[in-house]
Amino acid sequence: MTFDREDETWMVRARPLGSVLCDAAFRIADSLYIGPDHDIGPADWERLRVPLGPADLLCCVPLLTATLDLPGREPALVAHYERLIALARQHGKDAALAHPFPYFSVTPLLLEEGRAIVTFPWTDDVPQTVAILTALAGAGSDGVLWDDIDQGWFIRLVVRDGTLFIAEGDPDEGADTLLRADAKSIADQATAALARLRSLHAHLIRAVGRDLWTCAS
Repeated sequence: MTFDREDETWMVRARPLGSVLCDAAFRIADSLYIGPDHDIGPADWERLRVPLGPADLLCCVPLLTATLDLPGREPALVAHYERLIALARQHGKDAALAHPFPYFSVTPLLLEEGRAIVTFPWTDDVPQTVAILTALAGAGSDGVLWDDIDQGWFIRLVVRDGTLFIAEGDPDEGADTLLRADAKSIADQATAALARLRSLHAHLIRAVGRDLWTCAS
């Protein structure tokens, strides 16, 4: 059954969230693909890789480090990206530095008790993540905060009477995630996450000398 985004009866089925974290996260790759750029299959993508070595960072979920865990760890974050850049250049993989996905991806993060509860599969860079967090930071008045559909995925964020409702899934199959949380708590966390993300992004640009976390326009 397709999901009717205008029909808000789905809200009554939304599961209340427990302890929830709203943040942004940097992807921390553990290896670099060094194979050919064209005519490859999934097996090649997995096989033709060299390890990056462990980063001295806390990953709240595999391969993602939240901005909340990064104050005081900025040198380790910079060191990870410097190793990645050096390894890419060593293997002639400058293409890996041309766009954020996958090695320099940044994504919104919604966790419940340490488990990711919402995915953002098509959000890859800082401006995209800032846009979503800005919407969440404005979760004060009733209305639709965010409504996105892209390549077999959708998400809808709506505030009603102080509650944030989240629907996510396949637009042709229907929502497989229906959640609700206190809107003010999410808004406060999103506001703080925005400040941390912007500060970290600026710090990284200064450290490596270029912006690898923003898609070229």
